[in-house]
Amino acid sequence: MTRDVNHNLLMPSRRVVLLGASNLARSFPMVVATARLTWDEPVEIMAAMGHGRSYGQDTTVFGRKIPGIFPCALWQDLQNRPSLPTAALVTDIGNDLLYGVAPDRLYEWVVQCLDLLAAAGTTIVVTQMPIENVEHLSEARFRFYRRLLFPRSRLTLADARALVREFNDRLIALGESRKISVIPVSSAWYGLDPIHLQRRAKRIAWPTLLASWRAADAPLIVPRPSLWTTAYLTSLAPWERTLLGIRRRASQPSGRLSDGTTISLY
Repeated sequence: MTRDVNHNLLMPSRRVVLLGASNLARSFPMVVATARLTWDEPVEIMAAMGHGRSYGQDTTVFGRKIPGIFPCALWQDLQNRPSLPTAALVTDIGNDLLYGVAPDRLYEWVVQCLDLLAAAGTTIVVTQMPIENVEHLSEARFRFYRRLLFPRSRLTLADARALVREFNDRLIALGESRKISVIPVSSAWYGLDPIHLQRRAKRIAWPTLLASWRAADAPLIVPRPSLWTTAYLTSLAPWERTLLGIRRRASQPSGRLSDGTTISLY
């Protein structure tokens, strides 16, 4: 499981901060591969992600409790590490609306994350919510996925559409005021599941969303990560989690790849 690991390593000369929920967690090996190819040099990756992840409150999915992104330990660690050129991805914004969090409160959490990233001199990319998918959802399909993914939610389809429209508009305005890239997602990247990228679309979606990190205009062709690398990245433990009531911690970085890239999870 550690075939992509080498102990004669260069030190990372860049940092990448990744904030998101299930899409980021499901695509993590591809996002890591995209970051490594973008600069073709070792990168220090710091990621706060996870299925059902909230931007501001604890969440429990399949017996695993994780803190919200804004309150997690990533930020203190970021402040304590040496300064490096840093790029950040802020994605998977929207779970909290299905948890019943008020839009203003979610917006506040996102802005607080952006403030901390800006203080670190970060180049930031924010992805919009998949508004086209929500607009074209049938009532039956919406209810099915709401019950499957957010069983406690009572949000209606009409309210979901209104909230996504309003919140995307606020994200776009925020990006314009702060000169941050706020990137729309393509409906072609999704299938029946309206919020998760299709497996076949990941090699297109992430290089497209992260294109502003690159100096060159040529499209980035990212090979599919090997099974060994995927298994290794999936096995890494975050700084803190609570599994079936038992709190666990792991020192960070918890992973290191063959080029010297380090992985820290929160």
